Amino acid sequence: YDNSEGFIITQDPLPNTIMDFWRMVSEHNVSTIVMLSEIGDGKCPRYWDDGTAQYEHIAVQYEESESCPYYTRRQFRVTNNKNGDSASVRQLQYQGWPTAPGHVPEVTRGLAELADAARQHRPSDHTMLVHCHLGTERSALFVALCILICQLRVERRVDVNTVARKVRSQRARTVDTFLQYEFLHRAILNYAELHNLLEDS
Repeated sequence: YDNSEGFIITQDPLPNTIMDFWRMVSEHNVSTIVMLSEIGDGKCPRYWDDGTAQYEHIAVQYEESESCPYYTRRQFRVTNNKNGDSASVRQLQYQGWPTAPGHVPEVTRGLAELADAARQHRPSDHTMLVHCHLGTERSALFVALCILICQLRVERRVDVNTVARKVRSQRARTVDTFLQYEFLHRAILNYAELHNLLEDS
């Protein structure tokens, strides 16, 4: 929204790219990972262990998890053993995205609450990493919603068309179906009503 380099959108890590994934988290100052995928065969691999896992010079320590109504929150400590840098990284895994290709969540509140949670606890100089199967469909929709929520809170108005075009200009083949576009309209309207952010007319 404010043209800062706030998001990295990527595809799910593969079994042979988990090391690269965590190196990216460390090198790009990622404080929040938003996971919009399911875990399982043919889906996203579980890219963390219950204890501490070592990926070359990056150590990833699992600390705790908490189940929320629409998502699961996990906490990690990521340490670069080369330079001694250590950071707390939060992962938010959304539950309940329809598995059919091209479909969007029927209820908008869950994704909006996830966007709020991700937004509220991210320092302004830190990056949010968002991943889904191919790094296009779900992730771009989530990022667009984050931008709209930020715009609504600052300006008390939104421009869904401009936000969708901006996301699409950064990553091709994103927010390119009527269902996705309509979801953004519904989601931001419901969010505005829920948080009493609608202007009096």
